[in-house]
Amino acid sequence: MSSVGTIVAGCVIALTGWRYADPLVSLLIACLIGVSAWRLLRDVVTVLLEATPPHIDIEFLEKKVLALSGVRGIHDLHVWSISTGKESLSVHVEVADGVNRDSILSEINEILSREFGIDHATLQVETEVQRKKEKNHFHS
Repeated sequence: MSSVGTIVAGCVIALTGWRYADPLVSLLIACLIGVSAWRLLRDVVTVLLEATPPHIDIEFLEKKVLALSGVRGIHDLHVWSISTGKESLSVHVEVADGVNRDSILSEINEILSREFGIDHATLQVETEVQRKKEKNHFHS
């Protein structure tokens, strides 16, 4: 875009003698660079602060996981960007006793990949019995 603008400004000056074409195009190029730099800075800050990417709706993600059969609750949900366009997730998933853990993990990973573009996830599956034991252990 910058090169095309420079060529156009040169042609306008050569054909019409209007010398303001060059500073005008330079100003437009500077604005384009500023907008690109702002977007890049925003993405870098999001990655460095491990903030939830703006395109990930945490509440919707949580509802999708909780809607799965056998899932009783989730906690410690965190989504962040490893780099621009590569998201990561960690979460504790509480399941009913007797639920097939492999099946739940597979279903959650499928939802994360298909609907949210998250292919790197760390899922900790906890049964109700485990949660009760943890609570009793911490309160003792």
